[in-house]
Amino acid sequence: MASLPEHAAENAFWFRDCFLMTMPIGQKAINLRELLHAMYEVSDAVLFYHLFQYRLAIIAPAVEYPNDFALWAANALQDAKLAEKLSSFDPFDYENLAQVRQAVIDLLEEYLWDLPYIPWARPGMEFHFCEASTVVFRSQISAGTMLEFYEALKKVGYDSIYYHLFEGRWRLGVREMDDFSYWIETNFDMPELVAAIRNMDIYFYSLREIHTSLLKLLEGCLEGPR
Repeated sequence: MASLPEHAAENAFWFRDCFLMTMPIGQKAINLRELLHAMYEVSDAVLFYHLFQYRLAIIAPAVEYPNDFALWAANALQDAKLAEKLSSFDPFDYENLAQVRQAVIDLLEEYLWDLPYIPWARPGMEFHFCEASTVVFRSQISAGTMLEFYEALKKVGYDSIYYHLFEGRWRLGVREMDDFSYWIETNFDMPELVAAIRNMDIYFYSLREIHTSLLKLLEGCLEGPR
């Protein structure tokens, strides 16, 4: 991989911080069939929260289950097989949330078809649907060169990693494009690094693991020929 270029970008990259303002919508599912029925009704904002934004709502930095549905299947329904199926589903394989919704519906319908009985959650373990607004503000951390970007990346929080990678892909309208790779692509001649960032399977890893992987990619450039 090419070494880090020393020239400055035309536009500095300003890292954003963010946090969630979460609101329950007053709807819940007590069993798998109710979860399926809700998939037809809930808004895109609700779907987005439970598939993506939930990463900012959990306390532990490690994400064993990449979405809220898989976590509920494992913990509330005690269904490891369903949790695994929901965990292996990648929303970034689809062009929009309508396609993502249909994929979840198809997965649940196919799974329910072969079940001898409908799994129910224990009392107090119902699935409560929520939606959230992502409150975004510019941090005091910026970068004008790739070396500055690397040093800045070591300082930012996991919320910034989430915003620029996860929400960045949906905001830019291209599933494989994110804020980091877009800035690098438009300011520096580093196609291998851009491709490496865009090829990361970010959905299946925790924000901490993604952060570490990004740093390693940039460190590989630092160790290359200067």
